[in-house]
Amino acid sequence: MMKNFFLLIAAALTFTQGSLAITSADAAVDFNPNIFVDLAKKVVPSVVNIQTVSKGHRSFRNGGGGGGSQDDLFRKFFEDFLRNGTGRRATPDEDGEGAPAPEGMALGTGFIIDASGLILTNNHVVNGADEIKIIFTEDLDETPTEAKVVGRDPDLDLALIKVETKKKLTPVALGDSDALQVGEYVMAVGNPFGQGHSVTHGIISAKGRRSPDFALASYLQTDAPINPGNSGGPLLNLKGEVIGINNAIDARAQGIGFAIPINFAKSVLTQLKSTGTVSRGYIGIQVNDLNAEIAQRVNAPKDIRGCFVAHVYPGEPAEKAGLRPYDIITEFNAKKVTSANDLILAVTAISVGETVKVKALRSGKEKLFELKVALRPSSKPDPRSRSKSAPKEEPGKALSGLDVEEVTPESAKELGLRPNVKGVVVNDIRFESPGDKAALMRGDLIVEVDRKPVKNESDFYSLLRAKKSYLIRVLRIDEGGNETFQVVVLDLK
Repeated sequence: MMKNFFLLIAAALTFTQGSLAITSADAAVDFNPNIFVDLAKKVVPSVVNIQTVSKGHRSFRNGGGGGGSQDDLFRKFFEDFLRNGTGRRATPDEDGEGAPAPEGMALGTGFIIDASGLILTNNHVVNGADEIKIIFTEDLDETPTEAKVVGRDPDLDLALIKVETKKKLTPVALGDSDALQVGEYVMAVGNPFGQGHSVTHGIISAKGRRSPDFALASYLQTDAPINPGNSGGPLLNLKGEVIGINNAIDARAQGIGFAIPINFAKSVLTQLKSTGTVSRGYIGIQVNDLNAEIAQRVNAPKDIRGCFVAHVYPGEPAEKAGLRPYDIITEFNAKKVTSANDLILAVTAISVGETVKVKALRSGKEKLFELKVALRPSSKPDPRSRSKSAPKEEPGKALSGLDVEEVTPESAKELGLRPNVKGVVVNDIRFESPGDKAALMRGDLIVEVDRKPVKNESDFYSLLRAKKSYLIRVLRIDEGGNETFQVVVLDLK
């Protein structure tokens, strides 16, 4: 009976990606126990270890520009070995945070995409490097080969570098990340903590994961073990195709890693090769995903799909075309828009200077706009620290749980905001209060309540006297120093 039980279990299994195929209880089991062995033999020769050297100022804490401290939610896993000239790693007491180091050496990973010597990696692996060295094998006698940067895309954290070598180089095959399924087996190859070509495996845990500093795309999530030094390495399917570029980890957990979908990289490779940079479309707008609660408040149909306009920048294409906050964009350049990410990808894919049509709902009525796509501006400086002034007793505070103050030129500068911006800054939020449940944050700038501009504390609190729900429009500075507008519902009922 036990034998029959296991046969029934086996009959229910079908594995299409590998060599395991069971179609009935009587079928023979065809299983290749060396599937990852074969995959490693095929792919590892196309993966390279990267060493970079910087002779200038580097941050001991930030891992060579690797994306922040180990407490960051999304940590770029780029191991930085700062040495003090004695061959041992320097300590903060010896070199100090940001102090000049005689030689800062950092390690990462890349993979060959063309036999001419083109290698794809993360931008943060080579950013700020004075020297880039490539190691192809585990041979201790190998002399590192110098590489030069061909192109960078900081927005996607990609870099294209090139080596001149007589070695025969075998490029990897680039797969289709859109075709991936959650639960699919994957393998990662990299240089964790300088250990050289190392292979790990796992599955695709999720798709479409968002990151605070990754506005133009979304991550693949995997549980394949990856560590500092894996940055820029390939994530592969069982066909040996690269479907992602390992980029970040959740520093709080084990088995939560993130990779840039390869389709995003494929979309910019031509520009990186030809011009060294990437030109992207821009219409001067901030959008959020549309949820049912906000859709109801703006008189949108229940079954509407689209993205919600949180802010329109003055003088930019969207404003010139007539788009306004609270519009719901449903179509861009004849393509359906169902989310904020859809619109971002659609806009950035359009050539600069091209004129496109945009469909949007305003107060339940469809409108058609025409705009000329501009060049996306470069990223803004790093954000300043958040204001933490002492709380003030104001009307409405008890209802909302929010302590706010009027933004001043000084606080705007401290927060990294534009001059002359209007609104109130969130200084404190009571735990489990309506403000807390609305996901507001300290340092947020509230600019509107129910579409009415907010100039100071009195304006804000006077609008919150009734126990009802309100639309709150918020300006937030993200980790990259960029302005992000969001609309949330503050429910005081």
